[in-house]
Amino acid sequence: MQESSPIEKYLTPRVFDVQMPGGSTIRAYEVGPPDVPVVIGIHGTPSIGLGHIVNYVASGAIFCRLVTFDRQGYGGSTPQPGRKVRDIAPVVEAILDHLSVDIASVFGHSGGGMLALATAALLPKRISRAAFLGGNGPNFGPGGFDYADGPSPLMRDEIIEARKGPEGSREFYRRVAANWHDPEIEHQLYPENDLRIERLLAPLKDKIARQLALSASPYSEEDAYVDDTQAWVSPWGFELGSITVPTRLFWGLEDLFAARRHSDWLQTQIPNSSLELFPHVGHNFSQLMPHVLAWLVMNKDRP
Repeated sequence: MQESSPIEKYLTPRVFDVQMPGGSTIRAYEVGPPDVPVVIGIHGTPSIGLGHIVNYVASGAIFCRLVTFDRQGYGGSTPQPGRKVRDIAPVVEAILDHLSVDIASVFGHSGGGMLALATAALLPKRISRAAFLGGNGPNFGPGGFDYADGPSPLMRDEIIEARKGPEGSREFYRRVAANWHDPEIEHQLYPENDLRIERLLAPLKDKIARQLALSASPYSEEDAYVDDTQAWVSPWGFELGSITVPTRLFWGLEDLFAARRHSDWLQTQIPNSSLELFPHVGHNFSQLMPHVLAWLVMNKDRP
């Protein structure tokens, strides 16, 4: 049998389980060379960690090693009912310990953006840089910040329903979030370029899922979604001003999910942070990931 080339090995993902205290399990993925800086990727809502792996394979960003995971209650990871935003930090720390990695950078996309910030705030000795991609701010914040002020009508409805409690989030999931790809809803949330990217990458995503032999999730995506949205409207469990690592917020000028006001406001709250805006980009950052990853692994002595 012919051996695969080093490049093929670098672009072949693997899946593994991480045991958490109390007996829960986190399903994680990694791809890339073993001797390059590690980046932790945190997925949005609702989703699993596979999407970031697909983006890496498609772009061939082999200057870093990407590690992602299914968040609690999604994919192959045990649910954690009632979890808060801060509860992502022990998960990331356990993954780093499992891999014997001392320090890594982190990014979070969409509903994972605030989780990347939590990781940077709560694991200052383990996280070197943080990137926030098309994410959202807290429910309320200093200076009159209000989560529901600015997003698209559907996203405003999502947070207003979440403020009513778990049943409000559950109703929204059944009506909207479970049907993201219904054409009537899809075009309210995604610009055409986002839809083109998704269609382009769909065969690769299916191929990688088959290679990894991923089984259907035994857990309820609806329950995980409710836990997510209830965490959004609760206190996050850390102060934005406590983040000390270089942090960059990325936002696409055609984003119909997350409002620019969220990123603008967060930049005023996070020390040592910057905001980068991209024309022709919506909520899908697939095409930009080599750029984001390159910033995340940049030498700390460079701007």
